[in-house]
Amino acid sequence: MGLIDSSITYSGKNAEGFYTTALLTGDTKSRIRAVPNVKDKINMASLDLGNILQADSCDVAESGNYTLDQKTLEVCDFAFNIPLCEKDYEPLYLSEQLRPGSNVEQNYPNGFVDFLFELVAAKISEQTEDLIWSGSTTASPPDLCDGFIKKFLADSAVVDVASPTTLTSANIIAEMTKVVNAIPTRVKNKGKNAVKIFVSINAAHLYELSLVAASPALYAYNNADLNLTFMGYELIVSPGMPNNTIVACDPMNLWYGFDLLADEKEISFLKNPNPGKTKQSNIVGSFKWGVNYGVSSEVVLYGTGS
Repeated sequence: MGLIDSSITYSGKNAEGFYTTALLTGDTKSRIRAVPNVKDKINMASLDLGNILQADSCDVAESGNYTLDQKTLEVCDFAFNIPLCEKDYEPLYLSEQLRPGSNVEQNYPNGFVDFLFELVAAKISEQTEDLIWSGSTTASPPDLCDGFIKKFLADSAVVDVASPTTLTSANIIAEMTKVVNAIPTRVKNKGKNAVKIFVSINAAHLYELSLVAASPALYAYNNADLNLTFMGYELIVSPGMPNNTIVACDPMNLWYGFDLLADEKEISFLKNPNPGKTKQSNIVGSFKWGVNYGVSSEVVLYGTGS
């Protein structure tokens, strides 16, 4: 009697791009700076030369302040193990889509595993999009990793807009104006194309309501198919943001770390991994994930994180 290996690893067409889809899609993640190959933590260096220009002379003195600093981008460890039972989905498919018999191995409908991979990837993308802004390891229940908002609130150098309030369609213009006014001059000097305003779904909805109220005919003419901007700055709708939150910055100042290149080949679809559960299969995998940012004083935060 030969050895029967029932731990079948699925390596179909979606496996190679699984984490690419799961981790790099989403309104926020696709716009900020991606930092791959982070196993645990990585030091991101910064250099500030200060003011270096002076009047020319025969004996030019030394000038500028050579300041070398660094900030750490640390990732958290994530994993998933999703059990599947053949008996649960066998009644949902026509017999022509399954191999004959009730005791056959790998009795999966055509395209079923690919569909599951796409579904799991979408769910991971959704959850990491929430964590990227709202994640908090001190929440109840705790999240698996801290997001931007918690880090911003703990950083006194971040530019906090005074007196944030509950956003409404009546005050959204005034509150967004406060955000733009708070953007440091050195950030504005990069140009409006280099600065983005990240807004929650709620804030974007309220802003659209204000646009409709101001010019319903224009909004109807465009079939609501408008790229949202405010005073020339592009608005990026970020589903993971709390309702009354707005962030303005250069998106390259926001970092998103992961260990993509090694992990994306290691998603497994295991057949019968547990003794005695002959009808069960599991989708398993793990990955690294984490966020941080560079220059605190170039980030503008509106909101309290709730």
